[in-house]
Amino acid sequence: MGMEPETIAQVLLRERARLVSLAEAVVRDPHAADDVFQQVVVAALEARHQFREAGHLLGWAVTAARHRAVDVARRRWVRLLSDRVLDLLEAEWADAADRPSDRAEALHGCLDQLSPTARDLLRLRYEEGLAAPAIARRQGRSADAVYHSLSWVYGVLRRCVERKLAPAEVSPS
Repeated sequence: MGMEPETIAQVLLRERARLVSLAEAVVRDPHAADDVFQQVVVAALEARHQFREAGHLLGWAVTAARHRAVDVARRRWVRLLSDRVLDLLEAEWADAADRPSDRAEALHGCLDQLSPTARDLLRLRYEEGLAAPAIARRQGRSADAVYHSLSWVYGVLRRCVERKLAPAEVSPS
């Protein structure tokens, strides 16, 4: 069994900027690059049975974006980058897909700082996929209380991530 269509769409949308940038480097047209991205998403959804995890999907998507962008560039008579340069770009983007983003690293650090109660609430919501009313029933709370708690946790995480990503202030000399 392959990846779910919703998961494929989420992964590719999260990496949209990277894939469109790769295509735009080849076709030199932002609209054509966006078309290439859309073609890659459709092709990935059609081939979803091939993908077992996000890393495999991203590697495939980088290669597919490159090949589709080259095809578009050839049809438009755009002067192509050399294969060597395209290989370097593809390798860099594929490597970058394997590295967590600064935002993801910051979020993981912030999750570690949450209380066990807050982490349990997020586990119920995202690992078990429970909606607020189901969490409320399980915890003997009202749905409004769960919504309020989730909102509070999201705010704490947002502020924590923003702090971690903010550039360090330089003190005047």
